[in-house]
Amino acid sequence: MYLSKRKILSIVLGFIFLAFLYFIYSIRVPLIDVLKPVFIALFISYLINPVVNFLEEKYLPRTVSILIIYSFTVAIMAMILIFFIPELVRSIRDLIKTLPEYFERYQVLFTEFVIRYRHSDLPDIAKEMLDKSITNGQQMLMDILKLSIAYLPGIFSLIADTVLGAVIGFYIIRDIDIFHKAVVSLFPKKHRDWIFGFIQDIDVVFSGFIRGQLLVAVILSILTSIGLWILGVKYAMILGLLAGLMDVIPFFGPILSAVPAVIITLIDNPVKVIWVILLNVFIQQIEGSILTPKIIGNRVGLHPVITIISVLIGGKFFGLIGMLLAVPVTAIIKVLARRIVRSIV
Repeated sequence: MYLSKRKILSIVLGFIFLAFLYFIYSIRVPLIDVLKPVFIALFISYLINPVVNFLEEKYLPRTVSILIIYSFTVAIMAMILIFFIPELVRSIRDLIKTLPEYFERYQVLFTEFVIRYRHSDLPDIAKEMLDKSITNGQQMLMDILKLSIAYLPGIFSLIADTVLGAVIGFYIIRDIDIFHKAVVSLFPKKHRDWIFGFIQDIDVVFSGFIRGQLLVAVILSILTSIGLWILGVKYAMILGLLAGLMDVIPFFGPILSAVPAVIITLIDNPVKVIWVILLNVFIQQIEGSILTPKIIGNRVGLHPVITIISVLIGGKFFGLIGMLLAVPVTAIIKVLARRIVRSIV
């Protein structure tokens, strides 16, 4: 069978492309480390580009608009460093000093609890289930502690990557039209409408969800810190910050964020535990009934069951990062499947 030069060239290019993909896969770990500032730059660009466009529409030069946003961000960070970081550092130092005491109290309470239920009249099956649950819970706490310690050295690297990402992001946002034209030129003309329609659909899903989720997390962190401070709970700022970070994980985040506050309160002052639980329930009601519907709405368009399943799958295969990215990735798959079905039909 005779093959034309065009077909031979296509086959050769196909093999080269596959070899390139395999090469990228083989060096994926160091490549991701190198490209971290680029990913951060793209994330920063995606977040603030709408604000830059808004300022540009108000007859401000694009470069000036970017510098205004960067200056405002630096000013906010400076205020946080001046007013909040010293208190946060004191709380962390105090927590580290008292951790052995907390572990000792926890061990006493835990031992008393085990003795009581093992000598109780509970059925053997119930006792076995409790034993298994306690073992799993202890292992999970140890895994979380080990993971936290392992990630501590990476904080300084993350700060450096973020600074470099901000610099790269500045040039990306400033010359975004040039990048846009370069990306457009990579695709054949006959497929450009479909591809950029797909990208636009993704942007509609992401724009409100990501920015809205971050805003909800910040508000939740502030509300939790203030509420715990009013109740007189120790390390209110740390626990509030943790609540905001964990809230980014759909469905499971609010539950996970309440656990440290309940444990610390239970050991330090058990009388306040019920108030801490009620505070978390109240704040989550505010988030679910007011903040999330008003700020995020239903932009992702995923059924709660699909969201839970996607988070579970992401956590199973990719850990915490998988849980964070589960909803956006599932939304992309949904958008892609919908456009493919529309193209076929």
